[in-house]
Amino acid sequence: MLRTVAVGDEPEVAMPQPEIYLRSYPIPDGMAAHAAAVEQDGWDGLLFTDTQNLSMDVYGSLYLAVAATSRLKLGTAVTNLTSRHPAVVASTIATLHHVSGGRAHIGVGRGDTALELIGVRPPSAHTFEGQLSELQTYLRGETVDADGFASHITWLPLPEETKVPVDVFGSGPHVIDAGARIGDQVTATVGAEPDRVDWAIRTARDARAAAGGDPATLRVGAFLVVCVGTDEAALDALARGNASISAHFQRNVTASLSQGDVAAVDRVSGKYDLYHHGLEHATQAATLPDDFLRRFCVIGTPDDCIARLQKLIGLGLSHLVFVGASRDVDHTVRERSDHLLATEVLPALRDVGRAGDPRT
Repeated sequence: MLRTVAVGDEPEVAMPQPEIYLRSYPIPDGMAAHAAAVEQDGWDGLLFTDTQNLSMDVYGSLYLAVAATSRLKLGTAVTNLTSRHPAVVASTIATLHHVSGGRAHIGVGRGDTALELIGVRPPSAHTFEGQLSELQTYLRGETVDADGFASHITWLPLPEETKVPVDVFGSGPHVIDAGARIGDQVTATVGAEPDRVDWAIRTARDARAAAGGDPATLRVGAFLVVCVGTDEAALDALARGNASISAHFQRNVTASLSQGDVAAVDRVSGKYDLYHHGLEHATQAATLPDDFLRRFCVIGTPDDCIARLQKLIGLGLSHLVFVGASRDVDHTVRERSDHLLATEVLPALRDVGRAGDPRT
């Protein structure tokens, strides 16, 4: 089913219903059963973190997930293009795309945490843009000018196979701009408040238009911390670790935040412990005010979550990436929470038009 979405002052255009991905963790033990359950629950894709000092290597889990599923899209959210060279990423993800029958999804970002944990400064937006351009060039099987050397992947492109889509995750205007111009789609990591998400969508579409592209065809999604249930205290505990990550990533883009929210972000970043990145009991997680947590994340009963998510989809989102409980939460609790989200919330998001999207 299609929905209609207005883009700025342009007429409404037909858009497909949003794809919905679950962001999880690359834990190979039990991965086959986990991936099969995610596919059975109706998610469109399963994406894994890629932070080498904090979790096992992502590609082992991806191959286990490929073998256990038949339609689920599989990939990263996110990898970086510094510790993993663009040619290495292109070759690796294109191989996964080949063996999975075209189901690979590569989510890339600047790689703040993964790089800081090996003592490497994350790239500037300008450097990241160059890395992103190289990745796309390698994936197309074209030649990259590597300081005067003509570098290309000889076995790409493969006949009868699509190019792996590149999804650029970003919270600031420069990375979103680069993703809109060079990536295949953009995922905004700006929290769950409608004005922030709308800003990210417009920033991306304006960048695509300024580059001579069609803003109406640009896929823009949102990365959201989502926990569903009726026990508010328990939901807050599940969400705090991942919420602190998202809050930390706002530290350089605070211009559109209120003074209170800037203070909250500053407290998180000031106490940020990289080795407790995304943990429920991390010091930075405990500093998040309850009101910030509930605005910045989507937390509540199924009806509450559905209403908030439908409003965000109505802004023109093409896809959603959900992350729930922190990585230190017992995996049975985390998977039960993800299953509840899939069964109680996802069905209502599949048909936003019938569910009450005021813009259709």
